Amino acid sequence: MKALVLGSGQASGVPAWNDGSELALRARARDPLVPRRRGAALAVSADGLRYTILEAPFGLGDTLTRHPMLAPAPGRRAAPIDAIVLTSAELDATAGALALRHGLAARIVSPVPVRDALAEQDEAFRTLAPLWTGLPWDRAWLLDRDERLEARLFPLPGPSPDHLGDAGAAAGRGRCGVRITDRRSGTRIVWAPRIAQLDSATLAELRAADLRFIDGTCYADEEGRRLRPGARCARDLGHAPIDGRQGSLVQLAGMGGRSFYVHLAATNPLCDRESKETGRVHEAGIGIAEDGMEVET
Repeated sequence: MKALVLGSGQASGVPAWNDGSELALRARARDPLVPRRRGAALAVSADGLRYTILEAPFGLGDTLTRHPMLAPAPGRRAAPIDAIVLTSAELDATAGALALRHGLAARIVSPVPVRDALAEQDEAFRTLAPLWTGLPWDRAWLLDRDERLEARLFPLPGPSPDHLGDAGAAAGRGRCGVRITDRRSGTRIVWAPRIAQLDSATLAELRAADLRFIDGTCYADEEGRRLRPGARCARDLGHAPIDGRQGSLVQLAGMGGRSFYVHLAATNPLCDRESKETGRVHEAGIGIAEDGMEVET
């Protein structure tokens, strides 16, 4: 399988348009040690010819134009995309699908709670209904036209998005990870950019993967509060921090296969290629995803 990182930052990107933090300003100034990051998204392919896109952050259409392998054939308007998978009901992780809806030939797939919550709250998402399939948890489905890649959606605990209001309770476990298996080789990729806690079920999914992209939003639980008093901590926002005895780094360090942090916020020192925190993560054998990175497994 081939995996192309379309975006490695939090859904609004790094720098966000309204972010004046130190790392955001360095990214804005094109500091080579703090690369810009688009909203987290991954393209996965069995053959390098047709792709499935995981996540649809703001600006997805513009992101797709930056990668020649995702361009339509000459004289055509259909891009080589078989499906777009939405893993949460967060607007900044799904709104990109709205921007593509008029010319989209690919199907859209999400857990049933994500589809129903978004369609109930926002009329714009109901325009995607003809293309949108809601799936129950852990049901196998085929990603590509050649039927080589099998995918399953597995639930992840976490808070419901603020914009859902009272409908958030119905969305319940409305965020998920994606497990993709090559039916020929048996290799497995797991995509989980939003992990609120590393419970036993989530750890089992991660351990079974040969290649995993996991939540790296915040390095420390209170890093946002240190920059902006009163800000919510990482765990309050539904993201398990990297550091600490219960952090993800401790859990990932002993796993086989390869791991990459993705969905980085501008508060995260891992955005700086030469920070001591980046060095610590690399020493543990964990990678930090960057836009345009290609990985094959």
